Parts: sequence; C-alpha cells; structure tokens
Amino acid sequence: MKYYKNLLTIGIPAYNESKYIRKTIESCIDQAGCVIVSDNASTDDTQKICEELAQKYSNLVYIRHAENVGGTVNFNFLLKEAKTKYFMWMGGHDYLDEGYTKHMLHILENSDAVGCYPASRAIDNDDVEIGTYDFWYANRLTSDYAAERVYCLIAHLHEVSALFGIFCTKVAQKYPMKAMIGNDHVFICNMAREGKLIYSPRSIYNWRQTKIELSEEEQVKAWQKSLGNSENKISSSRKEMQQDQLDILKQCSSRGYGLFGKFFLVQKAKKKLQKRFGK
Repeated sequence: MKYYKNLLTIGIPAYNESKYIRKTIESCIDQAGCVIVSDNASTDDTQKICEELAQKYSNLVYIRHAENVGGTVNFNFLLKEAKTKYFMWMGGHDYLDEGYTKHMLHILENSDAVGCYPASRAIDNDDVEIGTYDFWYANRLTSDYAAERVYCLIAHLHEVSALFGIFCTKVAQKYPMKAMIGNDHVFICNMAREGKLIYSPRSIYNWRQTKIELSEEEQVKAWQKSLGNSENKISSSRKEMQQDQLDILKQCSSRGYGLFGKFFLVQKAKKKLQKRFGK
C-alpha cells in the first residue's frame, strides 16, 4: 500500500508540556512529512526538549512565540502555516498509535471526503485507559446530504476527538476557530457542511484527559482565563456556539429534505442544543 505521509502536516500547539511532549512528537514524527510545534511561550522545559528533537528530526519545525498568544490563536497559527494537502492538529500531551495517519491518508486519497477522523482512547496522566468513544452514527457523516451530516453532529457529537482527524488543508483553512467555548464543535460542523467525513476505527488517537481531576469550579476558572475573564463570557460564548451551529445548518442545501423539511430539521436541532447547553 502506498504511503502518503509527505502529503500531511501535523500541528502541535504546546504550552508547558515538558512531561509529555517528547512522547507526543516521537509518536507522530514518522507519520507525516512535516510536524510543527508551536510553543505558546512555555515556562518549563518544553523549549529545551523541542529544540533537542528538532536537531534529531529533519521534518520537525519548532516555533516559539515571544508571549502567550492564547490557545485559539495558536491553533489557528498552525493551520495557517500548513502548506501540504492535508493537515491535522494534535494535543501536546497526546500520542498516536502506530499507523494512525497511514490508514486515514489512504482513505482520503481514495475518496471525495474532506476529512477522516479516528477512534479515540481516553487515557489518564499515567497512560491508563479510561474509556473509548464510539462513533455509532459514523455512517450518517458520509451522507450525500450536507444537512443530515451537520444535524447528526449537533444531535450526537459530545467528545470532539474528531478534531484530531485529518482534513483537506484548503477546506479547513476557510474556517479558523473563534475564541469561544465549543469552537471545536463549530469547526467540525463547518467541515461536515463542506463534505463527507469518514470514520477510521483502525486509527487510534490517545487523548490524555489532563483536566479530569479538576473540580467544576476549577474548570470554570480555566474557561474564564481562556476567554479573557470577561463577565458572563462563558454563558455568551455557549450561546454563540449554539447559534453558529444553527447558522451552518441553515446554510446547507435543502437537497434531500426540501424547504419545509429543512425548516423542521433546524427547529429540531435548536431544541437539541438548548437541552444540552441551556437557552
């Protein structure tokens, strides 16, 4: 089987990831033509480790920001930097199983899909498996109808490990992320509107749950910090995320549903979002 790894850039946004970044990089360095680490002004040994590995691996590019630009900006920076046909993000504390990109790139090169997403294995800080996420609705994301694909995500997507799939770079670059809670949901919905998303259960993404031990209060503080600590920003951010998803669904063609059918689909999606996130 032909291996298409030179068609892929893996972008790793990193901030104080010295504990895991070596394993992260070494799990993907042979699985892509280019691996870029964008260091968000880390204060630990992340820089030292990355510079050492950049000397060892010719396809590793290490970039360090002079100051912390925020997580969303860092994600978008990596997407913009990609020059290859395909692109994927990878968490600075996660790692890939062997053959991860091989399976997905083969699928993408032999289909008309705009993206391919993996099976995910949630792990704790000691690499112990916590659980897996089952994309039982995967067949609906290959529907010929964009409205069905987007509605399916609104109705059923919870754990957004699909964000760490592989996407057609030019399509993904049309949809930089906004600085809001749920921007990963919005990004995946935009990609589903653009085209089919194919599930690759043979590709395993090891998704480290670094915040699993945080209390609800600590998680809220983390969200506030990421959003700039503005009053009521979390609530308004969730509302914006819901509206963006509904707007994406409205922009989908009525093909397969008709005008009235799509209208009722949008109303159904609105109720799903309100039930999950509140009005």
